[in-house]
Amino acid sequence: MFASTLYIGIAFLVYNMLPIILKSAADTLDLSEQQIGYLGSIYMAGSAISNIAAVFWVRRLNWRITVFATSLIAGVSYGLAAAADFTSLLFLFLVLGLANSAIVSCVFTCMGDMKNPDRAFGYGIGSQVTLAGIGAFFLPIFIIPHWHFQGVVFFLAISVALSLPLALLLPKTGVKGTATNRQTTPATTHTRISPVNTMLWGFAGLFIYFAGQSGIWAFFGRIGGEGGLSDQQLGLIFGPTLILSAVGGFLSGWFSTRFDRRWLICSSILLGIFSLLILITPQGSNFWMFCLAVLLYCISWNFVMPFLMTIIIEGDITGRFAPLVPACQLFGSVVGPAASGHLINDGSYLYVYLFAIASVSVCALIFVVIDTLGKSTQLAASDVKLEMQSS
Repeated sequence: MFASTLYIGIAFLVYNMLPIILKSAADTLDLSEQQIGYLGSIYMAGSAISNIAAVFWVRRLNWRITVFATSLIAGVSYGLAAAADFTSLLFLFLVLGLANSAIVSCVFTCMGDMKNPDRAFGYGIGSQVTLAGIGAFFLPIFIIPHWHFQGVVFFLAISVALSLPLALLLPKTGVKGTATNRQTTPATTHTRISPVNTMLWGFAGLFIYFAGQSGIWAFFGRIGGEGGLSDQQLGLIFGPTLILSAVGGFLSGWFSTRFDRRWLICSSILLGIFSLLILITPQGSNFWMFCLAVLLYCISWNFVMPFLMTIIIEGDITGRFAPLVPACQLFGSVVGPAASGHLINDGSYLYVYLFAIASVSVCALIFVVIDTLGKSTQLAASDVKLEMQSS
């Protein structure tokens, strides 16, 4: 699990630190806002293409070789980016999106095959947040002022190089979707909700969740700034808060074995809503209250995500659709900020808050319903087995 946990954190570094990376590239290469947008969009496009295409190859290729090869491609691309002009950088960002998401597809599928996917996904999210928090704290203070964009891409290249030996610790392939696995899957677990419906509703719920959450998250810095917080104060809030919020991801696996997953989802969503309500109040612009709201918001996000992903993976009988989980996150993250931007009215973020609250509430409803149907079928299957044994 250590190798997959670390790989998922490194593969998501560009995605999680994209604003810092793009700003550094713009300052160093004197890029326009339009060019910055193109770089971000082409990276997202490469990621989306890679995730969708992985549905057709993720169960066919050797994960060790695939992760090692794509990591090598990513590392070389980072190195070449240090001396690239804008046109070359566009191509390299496309390659990075393709390569990093190929790694994510393999690792997500690997985690879905583990005995406790809740814990595996939780550790993965904790790794993402921790590494991104460390990068968001150290890059602007220690690396960018001295080495600019070249320092950023070399930092990323070194991170990839250090992870290469860990590819040997990954399994060559998984067990889900094999002929033996399909034969041992009880037919009685498919009576109340089909695996296809579980995945489709799960993907829809995940997209809705990310549309609302990323929509408000994109404006957190601006909300804090307009509330009177300086850039330095915001930096002190976001960097350490991201690292501290990793506890949500790391603890989700422990809670999943002791409490009903539906209650955990509802509790986490309510915590996230509470954090937004703090920001709505007049005291929300206070440094410590804003810090508390951001911390609770991030903990809620990191804690609930493993449960949502596991519910989707449980419906993936063939084991080929795990790469679509990050694809849904990506599409939601693209739509959310754009939609929320249109909801800002005369400097008021009220409708953005309401959009976020409504989206997470709908998401919670979807996942609680499909998880309830799934549990009901499992209980029915258990009753059938008991009756057969007693007779």
